[in-house]
Amino acid sequence: MIQRDYLVIGGGIGGASACEGIRRHDKRGSVTLVSAEVFPPYKRWILSKSFLREKSLQPKKLQEPTEHWYQAHKIETRFGTVATQFNIDRRLAVLANGESIAAARSDHQLPALVSAM
Repeated sequence: MIQRDYLVIGGGIGGASACEGIRRHDKRGSVTLVSAEVFPPYKRWILSKSFLREKSLQPKKLQEPTEHWYQAHKIETRFGTVATQFNIDRRLAVLANGESIAAARSDHQLPALVSAM
């Protein structure tokens, strides 16, 4: 079983915001972001007609934060990974590949993070 201080499930803008909030309040804790999407979180709301009509699409405009940000802030990312089971009481997620990740901390220990979301 893999042990982390924080486990974020979901690679949308909510997952990205959770990672940013964790890093604002805890610079050292281990963090893993698990997302079924193959791509890092991106700004879906930018996918408008004007963006799609651009002659040369620039996907980097959509990324927020960038992959480099996750690396620089020591956040392990598992894109293209599905969490198939959850045990909330044990703070445990089982991934489709059979691995288990347990989170040592929960959101009630970070009231500032919860209120910021």
